[in-house]
Amino acid sequence: MSLTAEVFLVREDGDIDVLDTPEDACDLAGPESWRTKVWGSRAIRRLGARFFPALVRGDVIAPDGIPAFLDECALVRAGLRELAERTCPPDRTVDQHAGHIGSRLACVEATALRAAGIGGGLLIW
Repeated sequence: MSLTAEVFLVREDGDIDVLDTPEDACDLAGPESWRTKVWGSRAIRRLGARFFPALVRGDVIAPDGIPAFLDECALVRAGLRELAERTCPPDRTVDQHAGHIGSRLACVEATALRAAGIGGGLLIW
């Protein structure tokens, strides 16, 4: 099972509408195990992340949190090598793992940018 990153809009009644992912867009945020092993790891907390570790308990970033989340994506990108070193599974090299994390982070960032462009939020589930 994989985590996906999707844009949602908040309706007037407070519920949300999850939007379809454009055909040319990536929505992959990594395997489900990354909820705790990468995005929720101590290593990512050491980088100063607060949104990604919250994926352990929930999966929604409200529209007003998107700018701060994008800042956090930049923080994680800057610490990508360290994150990969601390979370690398035994069946991969650190470079492979860093590449995998980087590609999934790029998908999440792109989805968050789409959300920001329309006043939406981000759902990672």
